[in-house]
Amino acid sequence: MPGFGSLRGQSFFAFGADAMDGATLDRPTFQTPARILIPKLVASREGWKCKAGERKRRLKAAQIRIRDLEASRERWHERAQAAEGEACELRQQLEQAHQAVAEADRLRNDLEKKSLPAR
Repeated sequence: MPGFGSLRGQSFFAFGADAMDGATLDRPTFQTPARILIPKLVASREGWKCKAGERKRRLKAAQIRIRDLEASRERWHERAQAAEGEACELRQQLEQAHQAVAEADRLRNDLEKKSLPAR
């Protein structure tokens, strides 16, 4: 069978009439000995597990920070609304006080007009 490459006499890229017939090809075997491959694969696994753990810790820290910031924002929003309500109430009291002063001035002026002798 003609092939593109071979590994110990086995072709793994077969072309021709039987290439698409659904026949499975033998998987190539590694030429590197297991005593060399296994430590490298273990180190690789440990590396990605370490990176994944670090990402998980950073994600958890970010979620906690977001939660705390949202709670803080909500507290500030409530405080701002309370201050706004208090300011509105104080403005109304000030307006009432100005009206009371104006009424008192008007009454005082009326009294002065009545109590002054006519000339």
